[in-house]
Amino acid sequence: MSGMASGDGDRRLIEAGMALASELSLDAVLQRIVELAVDLTGARYGALGVLTPGGRAIQDFITVGITPEERAALGNPPVGHGLLGALTREPHPIRIPNIAAVPRSVGFPPNHPPMRSLLGARIIGRGAVFGNIYLTDKRGAEMFDEEDERVLVVLATQAAIAVENARLYDETERRGRELQRLQVYLLSYIAVSL
Repeated sequence: MSGMASGDGDRRLIEAGMALASELSLDAVLQRIVELAVDLTGARYGALGVLTPGGRAIQDFITVGITPEERAALGNPPVGHGLLGALTREPHPIRIPNIAAVPRSVGFPPNHPPMRSLLGARIIGRGAVFGNIYLTDKRGAEMFDEEDERVLVVLATQAAIAVENARLYDETERRGRELQRLQVYLLSYIAVSL
């Protein structure tokens, strides 16, 4: 995206926000967030780590840029130590040109594709960290730049709103089903009582 005019990039961010806001399925929102982040920054790989309610571990890990077979070979989601854990604890995005050169990096598990540069941002909603977006290996460049970081922060903010919308929609649907069950119960009770 850094090679694009700022106006075009801002237009694409607005379009991304509208696309996220229109999606009501939480799983679809999460997948779309990663796809948009990869597309808007020119990353080779992207992932979104959803944290457990206490924020101590990654419970879901959505990826873009690796095949389903490669993803399966990686096994369980990352534990969240090293750089991935640091992103959860630190209030600012992380932009690193060489992952291996950072002392707090714990390396990659077996079967992991080689990755060099990293850009990550937290997804924060209602004051709590919901998860993190991770991007690696910017196409055509050694590392991600300030514009990529700005884009990812805006996208993470939009993602927090979209995640909250999807959660509210799920809650509304659940309550609607409960209300329908209660209505059926009351109608059958009234019918039996008459």
